Amino acid sequence: MERQRGTKIIQKIMQIISLDLILILFPLIYYYFKNHSIKKSFEELGIKKIDKKELTKNSIQILAGLIAIMFAISIASSLIQVNDLDKVNETVKTIVEVSPFLMLYYLVVRVFAEEIFFRGFLVTKIGIFGSSIIFGLAHFMYGSIIEIIGAFIAGLFLAYYFKKTNNLIPVILGHMAFNAVSLILVI
Repeated sequence: MERQRGTKIIQKIMQIISLDLILILFPLIYYYFKNHSIKKSFEELGIKKIDKKELTKNSIQILAGLIAIMFAISIASSLIQVNDLDKVNETVKTIVEVSPFLMLYYLVVRVFAEEIFFRGFLVTKIGIFGSSIIFGLAHFMYGSIIEIIGAFIAGLFLAYYFKKTNNLIPVILGHMAFNAVSLILVI
């Protein structure tokens, strides 16, 4: 029984890694064939040099905005008496129990992959609204309608900030910091 559980966990981890590779490699390969340059491909995805002060300021503003969105959604979901975020909390706690390294992976690699694909690639192809809808729907695995709505609204904010700054690095760092704060609140 324990061996079957271990096999299922390994299969799930391989699925996670495979998805992240697709989210990162698809846009890179697309832009590489367009530009014939890795450097230009990263630049088109918004991975560019940025002044440290600007990076810090933008990352903190993004973190603050995401926290404000989280509180607004929490209040709204309480007012309409629809709060199914316990499903998200259970999933996060399970990931932490399986492996703290897997949670670290989610905090770093998954956020990087999401931002490359949803903001760096999709925002430029289908716009802020379209990329945010897909980002929200990508969070269905938690089984929470509030999570999907929250991810959609957060996606709008992150996409707006990406368009405003034309740089993905502060968006990545702000998203990572937000997920870390959320994790601390859950565990």
